[in-house]
Amino acid sequence: MFKDGAAIAVDTAQLISTMFALLPVPVAILDDRGRVLVSNSSFSETFQGIANLPSEAQHEVHVAGRGTFQIQTLPLNDLGFQLIFAMDVSDEVQLRKQITHLEKMAAVGRVLTGVANELGTPLADIASYAMLVDRSNLNPEVRQMVGSMLTKAERATSLVQNLLTLAGITAPKRVAVDLNAIVRDVVERCGRRQRTGQFDITLDLDSDLPRALGDPSQIEQVVNGILLNAQDSIASAQSRPGSIQIRTCVRTGRIQLHVCDNGYGRDAARIFEPNQNGVGLNICAEIVKDHGGELYAWSAYGSGATLTLELPLSEPDSNSGAGMGRCLRGKNVMVVDDQIHITEFVYDVLTRHGARVQIANSGAEAYEKMRDAHYDLIVCDQHMPGLSGESLYRLMESHDPTVGERFLFVTGDIVPSNRQAYSQNGLSYLRKPFRIQELLEAVDQLFSRKQQPGS
Repeated sequence: MFKDGAAIAVDTAQLISTMFALLPVPVAILDDRGRVLVSNSSFSETFQGIANLPSEAQHEVHVAGRGTFQIQTLPLNDLGFQLIFAMDVSDEVQLRKQITHLEKMAAVGRVLTGVANELGTPLADIASYAMLVDRSNLNPEVRQMVGSMLTKAERATSLVQNLLTLAGITAPKRVAVDLNAIVRDVVERCGRRQRTGQFDITLDLDSDLPRALGDPSQIEQVVNGILLNAQDSIASAQSRPGSIQIRTCVRTGRIQLHVCDNGYGRDAARIFEPNQNGVGLNICAEIVKDHGGELYAWSAYGSGATLTLELPLSEPDSNSGAGMGRCLRGKNVMVVDDQIHITEFVYDVLTRHGARVQIANSGAEAYEKMRDAHYDLIVCDQHMPGLSGESLYRLMESHDPTVGERFLFVTGDIVPSNRQAYSQNGLSYLRKPFRIQELLEAVDQLFSRKQQPGS
């Protein structure tokens, strides 16, 4: 209205027509056959070339180059005419697809975790038997075959542990790692896979390279991923002979690995994005980040790329090397496991380091022996038929509250709840399968903790 109260002359039909035309939402009117009678500009642009639309009350339509739209209709009159409007739901559809994909991946992850757990025990058995055979008097040819079998079993075990670590079932290890040895091993396997003359690999490894700190199997996965990326780059560049240069060094207190190839140039800013390279460099970067390191790339246009891995140095360990296991001399040790080959293996290792070892192949047998004698160390399997390792510990704790200081559990089933329980109760554990050095390290750590003031 005007200030004097007079009504404003308005062409209502014109306003409605203008509003209909300018609405940012696609709107149209359909006849009883679904034909478009009239539409606004947004509808015409979005559904260009589409003369008929289904007349269902609510459904989704995908338009190439435009996205996915949710179509809704409202009846207009008794002649079957309908008002139709569309809402862009492309983001919601993409989100639904991502959720479905994640649910599928979660299901696959649960299956893989179950398979990994089932594989852990037989792999531990294979590795333990191989280590026992390796310590026997063998001719060089047989020893080489046993060594190869042990290496394969340990590699399979590492893959299983990587799956369990990725699933959050087990905690990653942090030990001293020989990066040069990992590089040589990965390059050797790479050489066996490649076709003759496909590319040349040049190694320039620092002979005085100190140890890095990390999980050996995960670092091996990263090195393998970096090398696969270089191979893929070379395979895509057919115009020149392939060349990969690998160098290790120490700079600014960090261990570095440089892998340089002459394949096609890559966008260094996007090389670590998912689905950019096909060899999981984004996962490699996350692994390195978890290790307190860095993984970065540099690429000159048209002339390959250089990927650099940085890792922290391992702290010197005064308990490593020749002095490992000295704490066992003269100690009374009880080894409890229902698997005879494991008790034999542990017995062999500990007696060689000066311990007096008793063996029990059941929890009940161990309980009878432990009631009548004092043991400085009890190496006990957690899961045994009958009286389990945990039940044996509870029984012994009722007689001697300090027995936990002398218990070393060995198990292939370390789930987060178990790790938390061990930590809260101040108990030590060793994950199966384990090597001689890992067993001795766990024993040394247990005795070192006992000697600490207030322990």
